[in-house]
Amino acid sequence: MRYLAQQMSASLGQQIVVENRSGGAGAVGILAASNAAPDGYTFLFTTTTGLVQVPLITKDPSFDPARSVVPVAGVGNTPIALIAHRSLPANDFPSFLDWARTQEAGVYIGGGGPILEIATAVLAREARVKLVYVPYRGTAPVLQAALGGEVRIFFSTPSGAINDYIKAGKLKVLAVTSAEPSNLVPGAEHIAKYVPGYVQEINFALFAPRGTPAEATGKVGQALNEALGAPGTPERFLNFGLNVRPTSASELANIVARDAEAIRKTLETTPVKFGE
Repeated sequence: MRYLAQQMSASLGQQIVVENRSGGAGAVGILAASNAAPDGYTFLFTTTTGLVQVPLITKDPSFDPARSVVPVAGVGNTPIALIAHRSLPANDFPSFLDWARTQEAGVYIGGGGPILEIATAVLAREARVKLVYVPYRGTAPVLQAALGGEVRIFFSTPSGAINDYIKAGKLKVLAVTSAEPSNLVPGAEHIAKYVPGYVQEINFALFAPRGTPAEATGKVGQALNEALGAPGTPERFLNFGLNVRPTSASELANIVARDAEAIRKTLETTPVKFGE
């Protein structure tokens, strides 16, 4: 986001300061932004799934994403990759399923966030295989755990660090969760090829506290779209594991509603403990 902030600052003629608010799988930052004064000077950069998961993480059903923030513009999306330690006796998704179904105690899958726990639970249900989610506090801890053999399989979004270990032969990609093969993970098949309908993607976007003047959100949204369309920006984000796909405020609102409904339906039929 800092790179985009620099580009937007030049366009808006005003310095944009990025403040990271970590904790609670993003809930701390989301709540802070949603409770900020709607004066056009505070915005929220997060994922749509992170936004709709806040009531689940905080155990506070009073938080309603649709009533707490307004969509400004979408930035892009990324799939989730199913990654394994090189010692795993499977090199693709079909052989992984064959192997997993022989493990009577189940297969432990690491991950660094609620969306990855949901992805694990849904895969277990749809593929009819026993998977046990192991929560970690972010990508770096689960990556180190995988490299050290603490957990041999994990879900993660693509990143330069992970790609380096894949190229070095220490890790291998079994599949991706996009609807089609992803350019972010070349050569990896998509799980939906074998488990119809299984698609898990993460959308990044910009929001503002509800009540923020439309003039302010429109101006900032335009600056964001201009930054995303600048020469070199899409290629830069590819290196970070993100496909740039600008969306309007109305399109973003539809994505948030879709993700909220998908999570609601998932939790009705699939037990998810969110790290407990």
